[in-house]
Amino acid sequence: MPAIVNLLFNTVSTNTTISFTLVLPLVSVLSLVVGLSGHALMWLVLLRNPRRRSRPGSVLLLNLSLADLGALLTLPCVILGAAAQHWRLGGATCVLLGFVTSLTAGVDVFSLAALAVLRHRIVNLPQHGLYVTYS
Repeated sequence: MPAIVNLLFNTVSTNTTISFTLVLPLVSVLSLVVGLSGHALMWLVLLRNPRRRSRPGSVLLLNLSLADLGALLTLPCVILGAAAQHWRLGGATCVLLGFVTSLTAGVDVFSLAALAVLRHRIVNLPQHGLYVTYS
């Protein structure tokens, strides 16, 4: 199980009377519903406006959103593993889940770093007389 699941399991099972098999699935389903709807709305806004589609910041936001959606889609496996208290999905699924988690974390970090560099250029280059029209 991922470290956060172990931490949540230990906290819930030792400090409260709330059943762990109830807390994690509820939090995960809530995260899945809110996350999917939020990302869908962001994609709708960015893709419906043709001027926004071609801007580097919009492309990076869509890339970040896609990586977050990949991470959200791993939640059902985590819920199933936590509800059963042990892994029932086999070794291949475990390896695939670890790969997807690592891949989405890497894409998230890269996208955030690229957004930070883009924003840095927007803020600092006009001071040197170079105006950049990115947004």
